[in-house]
Amino acid sequence: MPMRPRLGLGLALLVLAACGEKPSEAPPSALQAAEPPVDASTLETTPAPTGDADMWAEFESGRMPIIDELADERALQLTLPTADGPQWAKLRKTEVWIDEPTQLFRARHPAEVRALAGKAFKIQGFMLPLEMAERTTRFLLSPYTPVCFYHPPAEPNEVIEVYLDRPIRAGYHLVEVEGVLTLTDNGEKGLFFQIHKGAARIVQEVDGEL
Repeated sequence: MPMRPRLGLGLALLVLAACGEKPSEAPPSALQAAEPPVDASTLETTPAPTGDADMWAEFESGRMPIIDELADERALQLTLPTADGPQWAKLRKTEVWIDEPTQLFRARHPAEVRALAGKAFKIQGFMLPLEMAERTTRFLLSPYTPVCFYHPPAEPNEVIEVYLDRPIRAGYHLVEVEGVLTLTDNGEKGLFFQIHKGAARIVQEVDGEL
């Protein structure tokens, strides 16, 4: 199986960016500078909150827990059934990266992938439902068995957002989807492929819950 690009660091940076900038110490004011020194022995001490400090210490040290989590998830996925095939191999040729100024995903589709847009497209993959319902018309499709609902099921060039004309029973099943492939540009969610006017059938049921 071909190696997939690792975008875990980019995902981790997006998480850190959402937390805001690292706080910096403000310089003492003139009033503070004029105050007499305080006898530290007379003060009660309480532990300072360590959450933000610990997070930034891990970031600056190069230790990123989310990267380890994603790596463990990918390693587990490779031990489970996959639906890899020539169609997924074509989609993987789309180059995906993170734009540093905006911290959004960006994609560059080669001619081979652009030629698929607007045409009938059939592919097998594993469903990741996006709705809490017994039947669904919208889900994510990837070549790997989902192992965690809260993490991306695959890399951005291995995920298709599917829209069906008729609902199908929801689950983490292996399904075959046929519809019209569309190239999209959702840099915030890292979604660059969609199938519209789709029809799907369950190839193999997958029991269990994520």
